Amino acid sequence: MKLQEIERRAEECFESGFNCAEAVFLAITEAFGLDVSGQVRLATPFGGGIGRCKAELCGAISGAVLAVGAVRGRVNPAGNWDVAADVARAVRDDALATGGSTRCAELLQIFGQQPGMEACIRFTGKVAGSVAARLLEADGTGAEPAPTVAARQVVSACSCGCDEAGRGLRNRTCS
Repeated sequence: MKLQEIERRAEECFESGFNCAEAVFLAITEAFGLDVSGQVRLATPFGGGIGRCKAELCGAISGAVLAVGAVRGRVNPAGNWDVAADVARAVRDDALATGGSTRCAELLQIFGQQPGMEACIRFTGKVAGSVAARLLEADGTGAEPAPTVAARQVVSACSCGCDEAGRGLRNRTCS
């Protein structure tokens, strides 16, 4: 499993109209062979920092945590959830190291102006790569190490798709 392919798949999902949370969720569940395409709706409200408010956890990270649950979550209350918790924490730590924050609004400020949401798209890809690497590492099959990117390396509008004037990049208006 090539991490770059998973990163690119998440970027493609985002560019095709899925939000950041949906893009990571889809890329990871597909990469790990889960047929949960109908469940992408679970990630929908997490896009744009939870309901596009931009004030909360980055949607890409939220989608990552949902994907960790889909791949390694428990199915009964007696089940062990140590691996899922450890992977989720590592993914959060990776995202913090990569972007300088885990909060959508802070990431957007760090990214600065980003025509076409370039930084959000790239960050979404990096988060997906981190999830895949951490899941493979937890399985003991990590073909590649967890990706690391210098803090704030991701370059820069809004995770819901608008520019700084509130004009939607995909013919939507930011509300």
